[in-house]
Amino acid sequence: MTTTTISSVQNRADQPVPDGMRLLRGIECWWVIYGSKHARLPLEAVIQTEAGNRVLDDVLNALREQEFFAKPAVTAYAVTVLTATACNLGCAYCFQNLELPAAGSFAPPRIRNEVLTPDRVRNVADFVARQMAAASLEQTSLLLFGGEPLLNPEGSLELLRALKPMNLVDAEMVTNGVLLHRRLASELSRAGLHRVQITFDGAESIHDTIRVTRNGRGTYAKILRNVAQAAEETDLSWHFRVNISHHNLDGLEKLVDDLGNVVPGERASLHLALIDDSGLGYENEVGYAPEYVHRFKELHTQAIAYGMHVPLSKPMTDCPYCSTVGGAEGAVVNADGQLYSCWENAGREGWDIGDVVNGYRPTPDIQDKWVACDFEIKSHGTQEATRLFFEEVDAAVLDDTYARRRSTTPAPSPTG
Repeated sequence: MTTTTISSVQNRADQPVPDGMRLLRGIECWWVIYGSKHARLPLEAVIQTEAGNRVLDDVLNALREQEFFAKPAVTAYAVTVLTATACNLGCAYCFQNLELPAAGSFAPPRIRNEVLTPDRVRNVADFVARQMAAASLEQTSLLLFGGEPLLNPEGSLELLRALKPMNLVDAEMVTNGVLLHRRLASELSRAGLHRVQITFDGAESIHDTIRVTRNGRGTYAKILRNVAQAAEETDLSWHFRVNISHHNLDGLEKLVDDLGNVVPGERASLHLALIDDSGLGYENEVGYAPEYVHRFKELHTQAIAYGMHVPLSKPMTDCPYCSTVGGAEGAVVNADGQLYSCWENAGREGWDIGDVVNGYRPTPDIQDKWVACDFEIKSHGTQEATRLFFEEVDAAVLDDTYARRRSTTPAPSPTG
């Protein structure tokens, strides 16, 4: 996380600020966020006006001179591919479930079972090459998704190998980690995988009642063991998503400790995410409300102390897959080769909008089926409450990260 610092101020505050700029009050400073960039401003760089807090003109000009507000050009075509739509777990809240499980069962009905075959891998690679050429892009990035992608390890490996010669600059896998043994992790890394995202549902005693196999067995210890062995064997980076709900809010400190000790902090990131209610009867009583701000902040502080990166919140409009109709910058491909606008509706009957052989159907035909992230998710709070929640949480993340960096940066050697 690179921090731009502005230290000298002297001017008025009457310039309009760029759309999308966020201004957060830190402990000893103001933080400005724009896209993936952030800057640290002295307290006197911001004044209060009738219209709200405003950044002084010379500070805005200094940021502009440093191209802080320049939007980075899209350089890579982003593709998400489901290599298998089946899953070895039976999480009740999964958006790929079609119904709740029967009483006493841990196996909810899911989207149709499909597997990415060698022929489909070639079709996906050809499709990506055409899309890259159409967008004049010379790089690509890949997200391996499911279901559980490691139910089809060969398909995952073949796809990585097929895209690697196409200037594959980033490759991530979203997996539950149950099948990620040492040898397979090494194979994936050699094939071009850079990062693994794994979800946890709380401390072990809670996780093992929520994130269970389809016959009801817990998975916490096995996942941690697999991560530890894979981290020893490879230089993969790790992104830990921690699902938050009223079921697991207590005891999360032990989970963060476990994660902080299983992977070197500089190779890990942590994201606390509220479990979404996708309409199948799984309700989450935790929302973006003031009473939960402190809980998020203390868990972030703990993770940052281990050296983990904690990403800031960002709007859904930044998604390369679903933010633009027609797949100009990215695509979501199901294991059967069908195209979808978002991974949240991939594999659902009637939501396909083309295929990798023939491309997207005409825009008027797919407009009504082009949905964005969280399109069926119930809100976790009002828009204003959500904004205030993340203003305070994100400011604390920046404060903690900045403080840790200062405390771990060696002092300059004396000269004489």
